[in-house]
Amino acid sequence: MNRLVTYIVRFVAILAGFVVACLAASLFVNVLFASTIVAVIPEFAEAARPTLFVTVPFFALIVANLAFGAFLVVAVAAEILRWRSWLAHALAGAPVALYAGWRMAATLDAPGAASDPGLMLITVAAGLVGGIAYWAVAGRNAGLWRDEA
Repeated sequence: MNRLVTYIVRFVAILAGFVVACLAASLFVNVLFASTIVAVIPEFAEAARPTLFVTVPFFALIVANLAFGAFLVVAVAAEILRWRSWLAHALAGAPVALYAGWRMAATLDAPGAASDPGLMLITVAAGLVGGIAYWAVAGRNAGLWRDEA
């Protein structure tokens, strides 16, 4: 029974890490775009801040929907291989974000978006941020449940 509780707690930690990673990546992209708009049109500075309370969770839902499959592959690999380094999780977040960006471009029927280097760099940077956020919540203890066997 103790082993089952360990598995359930680890599963909850992985899901919590995924939620935090999606929120962090969404916040990164939203702040980046909002600061770009404010730099071009300074009058929008006061209006841009409250919109983040709405846009960040909604964009995080979209990111979570697009990235969940690739995240599962990376999370299982991290648990089996016991990746506990922040760098490993950050570098693992980049291909997950690229996959999500590729799926978003395919969903929007915009084939040129997947080959736009600026958009893909933003996507990779958001994946790095998401990977570090996942490490902060769940990645530091990756594979510890195997040590207790």
